[in-house]
Amino acid sequence: MSQSRPSTLAMTLVPALAIAGALLSAAVWSQPPGGGPMTFEQLDKNGDGSVTEQEMATARAERMAQRAAQGAPMRGAANAPAFSDLDLNGDGRLSPDEFAAHRAGMQAPSFSEFDLNGDGGLTEQEFYDARAKRMRERARQGYPMYGAANAPTFQQMDGDGNGVVTPGEFADGQAAHHRQMMGGPPGQPPAASTRR
Repeated sequence: MSQSRPSTLAMTLVPALAIAGALLSAAVWSQPPGGGPMTFEQLDKNGDGSVTEQEMATARAERMAQRAAQGAPMRGAANAPAFSDLDLNGDGRLSPDEFAAHRAGMQAPSFSEFDLNGDGGLTEQEFYDARAKRMRERARQGYPMYGAANAPTFQQMDGDGNGVVTPGEFADGQAAHHRQMMGGPPGQPPAASTRR
């Protein structure tokens, strides 16, 4: 009888543990991912169309707790922008426009950010120097560029192969990179861009 008791116990516990593990796994995977920048709607806790400093602090604290519970703490939280960095007019309320302006600064760089000498064209050295500078700045702000390994090379951006990337070629290269990062066909900038 003592031999059947452990067998019965094992036969009861093993399926119960398997079911519990499956339920826990489903619960964890069904939670929305907490990565990436927060949306305006996530920050606007009371839904009144503007965000106060307290709402922003509450939303961030909730996000940090959620990520910690998932075992994925927010590495760049200490470098996140302060409320005052986003509240451009200093009225104590973050508007959708102020939020959008900040987010636009976090997005893909403009040609002028890469055109370090302002001559209207990018040399290979200038291209890689500007990219390295942007990567350092983003990392310092707590936003490492995870897709940098897949970023287009200078040769891919220089559609006509003349050794200088024009604003049109830069835009074409960014569009192709964006399609690639969003899961679409990567494509490459046209062999000779018609955009100058």
